[in-house]
Amino acid sequence: MEKNKTKNILLVSGIQPGHFTGSVEIVRELLSLGHNVTCYVLDEYEERMKDTGAKVIAYKVDRNEIKKLRPPNTLPIIDNVFLFGRSLENIISLLSKDETKYDYYIFDSFFEINEMNKILKLPLDKFVLIYVSNIFTDEDMLDVTEFRKMGFKRLNEKYNLNFHDFVEVYYTPNKFKKLILTSKLFLYKSENCDNTCYFLGPNIEKRKFDKNFKFQKDKNKKLIYVSCGTIFNTDINLYKTCIETFKDSDEYQLIITVGQYIDINKEFKDIPKNISIFNYVPQSQIFSDIDIFISHGGFNSIHETLLCGIPPIIIPQKYDQFDTARKIEQLEAGIFIDKKKTEINPNVLKDAVNNIVANREKYKKGVDLIKKSLIEARNNRKNIYEKIFV
Repeated sequence: MEKNKTKNILLVSGIQPGHFTGSVEIVRELLSLGHNVTCYVLDEYEERMKDTGAKVIAYKVDRNEIKKLRPPNTLPIIDNVFLFGRSLENIISLLSKDETKYDYYIFDSFFEINEMNKILKLPLDKFVLIYVSNIFTDEDMLDVTEFRKMGFKRLNEKYNLNFHDFVEVYYTPNKFKKLILTSKLFLYKSENCDNTCYFLGPNIEKRKFDKNFKFQKDKNKKLIYVSCGTIFNTDINLYKTCIETFKDSDEYQLIITVGQYIDINKEFKDIPKNISIFNYVPQSQIFSDIDIFISHGGFNSIHETLLCGIPPIIIPQKYDQFDTARKIEQLEAGIFIDKKKTEINPNVLKDAVNNIVANREKYKKGVDLIKKSLIEARNNRKNIYEKIFV
């Protein structure tokens, strides 16, 4: 890159795993184009971002304090509300003291730029947002708005500001340039997009091989992978129904990941030999072995399964996961089971799996169509960066 075209770019990554992951490859690519990139990240992501070669400034949030703020009788997932508020305090403090002259600021789309900028006074035309999921929805995303705003109470009082629910911010139209991590074909209601939308295709992060993960595939059985992601993953009844459906099967082997909040030894007794249950599974290591994927419909997981040519069975747990499932169904690339309308029982799961197996060629056409669009979007990334970061 010519010296006068090199830009100083600050990237502030998201705090949720899926949001952070979406930023890593963008950083690698901007560095490869000759730009100088500095990243603000939560300390737990520091090493993963340092692996890109970027300058990394990590901030810490007191997790013990977060736990004390959690209201009684609520799940640990609620910690994210306060984690976001405390992270935003750190980010505002860092930016206020950062004397680097940045040409562009890339933020995760959960951050409310206009409210932050009442303090920071930065040029708004230099902000770019990363969107890791659908930007339009038919779901009620504001069901717990006041609850989510609890995490900003201290921040609002400190700076006399009014930060809104970060989910509300995500779905509120804005004039910032948007890096959307999918293709236009696969984005739900993409006909509503304007000229601020740029489609980068999905993130494909280069993850290190996890030597500690031990799993042996049975070569004589089809492998079903069951996952509800990292946020809405506490539906124990779904996991138990999957176990009941396929226990001791001569045809299927199951691997189930239940997330960090579920005690496997407490919740699951007498686990059948053909079923393995983990709190964490390095998905990229097992997707090449998967025959069928039962998923919540998270964007990262669905992109990964589509790129591997696997038609998913989606049982959405919350929010825009339903929009993703509708899009999969619309493009005939998999099966959508709506638990709001259908009881998830062994017969329903068996029928869905049998449908995928019997009609694999039909679903393969839909999967291949989406896969082609995702690859084309990814191949256009350099052109998009050159258009935006000028």
